[in-house]
Amino acid sequence: CKKVIKIKVSDNRRKYTFPARGSEAHEKLYDQRTAVERVFAYLKGQFQLDNVRHRGGKKAKMHMELACLLYTSCKLSVDRINQAMNTPQLSA
Repeated sequence: CKKVIKIKVSDNRRKYTFPARGSEAHEKLYDQRTAVERVFAYLKGQFQLDNVRHRGGKKAKMHMELACLLYTSCKLSVDRINQAMNTPQLSA
C-alpha cells in the first residue's frame, strides 16, 4: 500500500526539501540554480567580482551591478549577431 507521510520542511531543511527531490518541479528549479551559479562563476572569473576592493557597500554593489549589466549586454549582442547570421537573407 502507498502511504503518504507528511513531514514539515522546517523540521530538517536539508533532509526534507520543497519541492521534493526527484520531482519535476525540483529538476526545473535545480536547472535554474545551476545556470545562475555558472553565471556567478563567470562573473567572478572574468569581471573580478571575487576581488572587489571598494570601501563601503554602495560602491561594491555598484561594481557588481555594472558587471552584471555588461555581461547581460554582451550576451544580448552575441545572441543577436548569431540570430542575424543564421537567418537567411532575402534576395530582391
